[in-house]
Amino acid sequence: MATFVGLGLAVYANATDASIGDIQVQPTGLQWEPCPEYPDAGLSCAYFDIPLDYHNASAGNGHLLVVKANATVGESKGTIFMNPGGPGVSGLESLATDGPAMLNHSGGVYDIVSWDARGIGPYTYPGDVFCLSDEEYDSFWNGSIEVTGTRWLGNFTNQTDIDNFFAQAPIIDAQYRAFGERCLQGPNGTTLQYIGTAATVRDMVALADVLQDPGTPIHYWGFSYGTIVGTYFAEMFPDRVGRVILDGVLDATAVATKQSYLLWRTQVGSAEDSYNGFANACALAGPNECAVAPFEGATGADVVDYISKAIETVHDHPSASNVSMMLLRGTLNGHAGNIYGGLYKPGQWYVLANETLPGLLDSIFGSGNGTSDQRVHSRALSKRTFSAQHSYTEPAVVCDDSVDADPNLTINDIFDEIVDVTRTVSPSFGAFWPIPWHRCFYWPVRAVERYQGPFNQTLANRVLVIGNSWDNATPFFESQHIADVLGDQAALVRQNGFGHTSIYEDSSCTKNIIQAYLADGTLPADKLTVCEIDDSFEIYPGVKGASVTPVNAGKKV
Repeated sequence: MATFVGLGLAVYANATDASIGDIQVQPTGLQWEPCPEYPDAGLSCAYFDIPLDYHNASAGNGHLLVVKANATVGESKGTIFMNPGGPGVSGLESLATDGPAMLNHSGGVYDIVSWDARGIGPYTYPGDVFCLSDEEYDSFWNGSIEVTGTRWLGNFTNQTDIDNFFAQAPIIDAQYRAFGERCLQGPNGTTLQYIGTAATVRDMVALADVLQDPGTPIHYWGFSYGTIVGTYFAEMFPDRVGRVILDGVLDATAVATKQSYLLWRTQVGSAEDSYNGFANACALAGPNECAVAPFEGATGADVVDYISKAIETVHDHPSASNVSMMLLRGTLNGHAGNIYGGLYKPGQWYVLANETLPGLLDSIFGSGNGTSDQRVHSRALSKRTFSAQHSYTEPAVVCDDSVDADPNLTINDIFDEIVDVTRTVSPSFGAFWPIPWHRCFYWPVRAVERYQGPFNQTLANRVLVIGNSWDNATPFFESQHIADVLGDQAALVRQNGFGHTSIYEDSSCTKNIIQAYLADGTLPADKLTVCEIDDSFEIYPGVKGASVTPVNAGKKV
């Protein structure tokens, strides 16, 4: 049973007033200057002061790092506020890396403004969430699946694997309880309850009132978990909805109402299709262009089998190479250095298949055929993946937003769910550990403000919802559901391709819809519009993105 400290928890279920909160943020101009870490990226940064709690001035104040990419085509027509998701993805880093794609998709006529939201990065306060020092990290987790990941094959039916997995249940139960206390005692302990998404929504509205006329419509583009921000914004401030794009949708109604450990089942709903698409594209390219195609004429199934042999080797001989199951399969961080994270961006599948995976597979199989650069790349990826786990921003935010834990829930219930998800939904990725959703039963606080409905507000303007047909992190049916919840107030675009969100494959159809919507609010007349990938977009030389599906035979067409 989870225990929560007394922090005056409150759920503002009907927080739809036009004001930002009980505490008014005084609009003052921002002082723009070159951005930290990216001084040559053409971005501008500023700091913006915020109240920690919009309903309690005594909580104190914080600040956000705000970042802006200026319009590239003529004079700016206004501002689009953007949240890149995660939660935990830096707005600064996202605009530095993906800003050109966003400007391209929006027509380049708007400034794009993002920010490092609460709980993110070293420049915002409250910033990155740390609970353990680097020195005590290994000793605290003591070789549990928190650091090794789960060892499983296929659809998790091997009895030894199952027994080993459930043997970890009491260990994780004890570690997570102790970990919650460490987080409360750590450097972020006094601010953990202030980094929820409802507060982030209010931050954006306050920021908009500084950068444009107060009370005017807000244009917003949210990716992945940023669609939670967008959906909550639309419901909390329906009169401020301008042009709102929800791209790569997580179902906000589920996040706001379900036990968090049940959400992983939905999130990996299209992961197998995405993995099959990667394998089929590789097979279409052949071994000359895709190094993990095992032979000329191989099918997508052959590519999967080849990678599966590496997984089996690591499973059976975990100490034989410097590659762990966690590194090879991946974790829920979108890192391009593993299979799952590498599926996010089809435009980089070539790099995944020809640089990253060969280095890992050479280390596993001991062939020595990988280049020195590939082996160094593999080791560097391993180091970065491990280090990324030392910040706990992602579970801090999702668990701050989570419903109260079911007092009748046990760790065995969570483990049972993981096994069932692996068997029935995603054999390749279902048994990932750690997953942020799975921590929420133990997380020691909830946000002082959580939005948990209703989801039936009348919006000032219609919303554009976009989902890819085969998105490994946010399956299309989540976009479909949110569009259904919004009813006539939304138009739905299904981009008929792969990757996480619409910006990683080129579709003129999708771009034209986005640009028309931003220009004057025009949306397709049909409730659902299907947009194809452009013929000019190639995943591998000679392999068009439009030709790849999860079910093709792997022969060049």
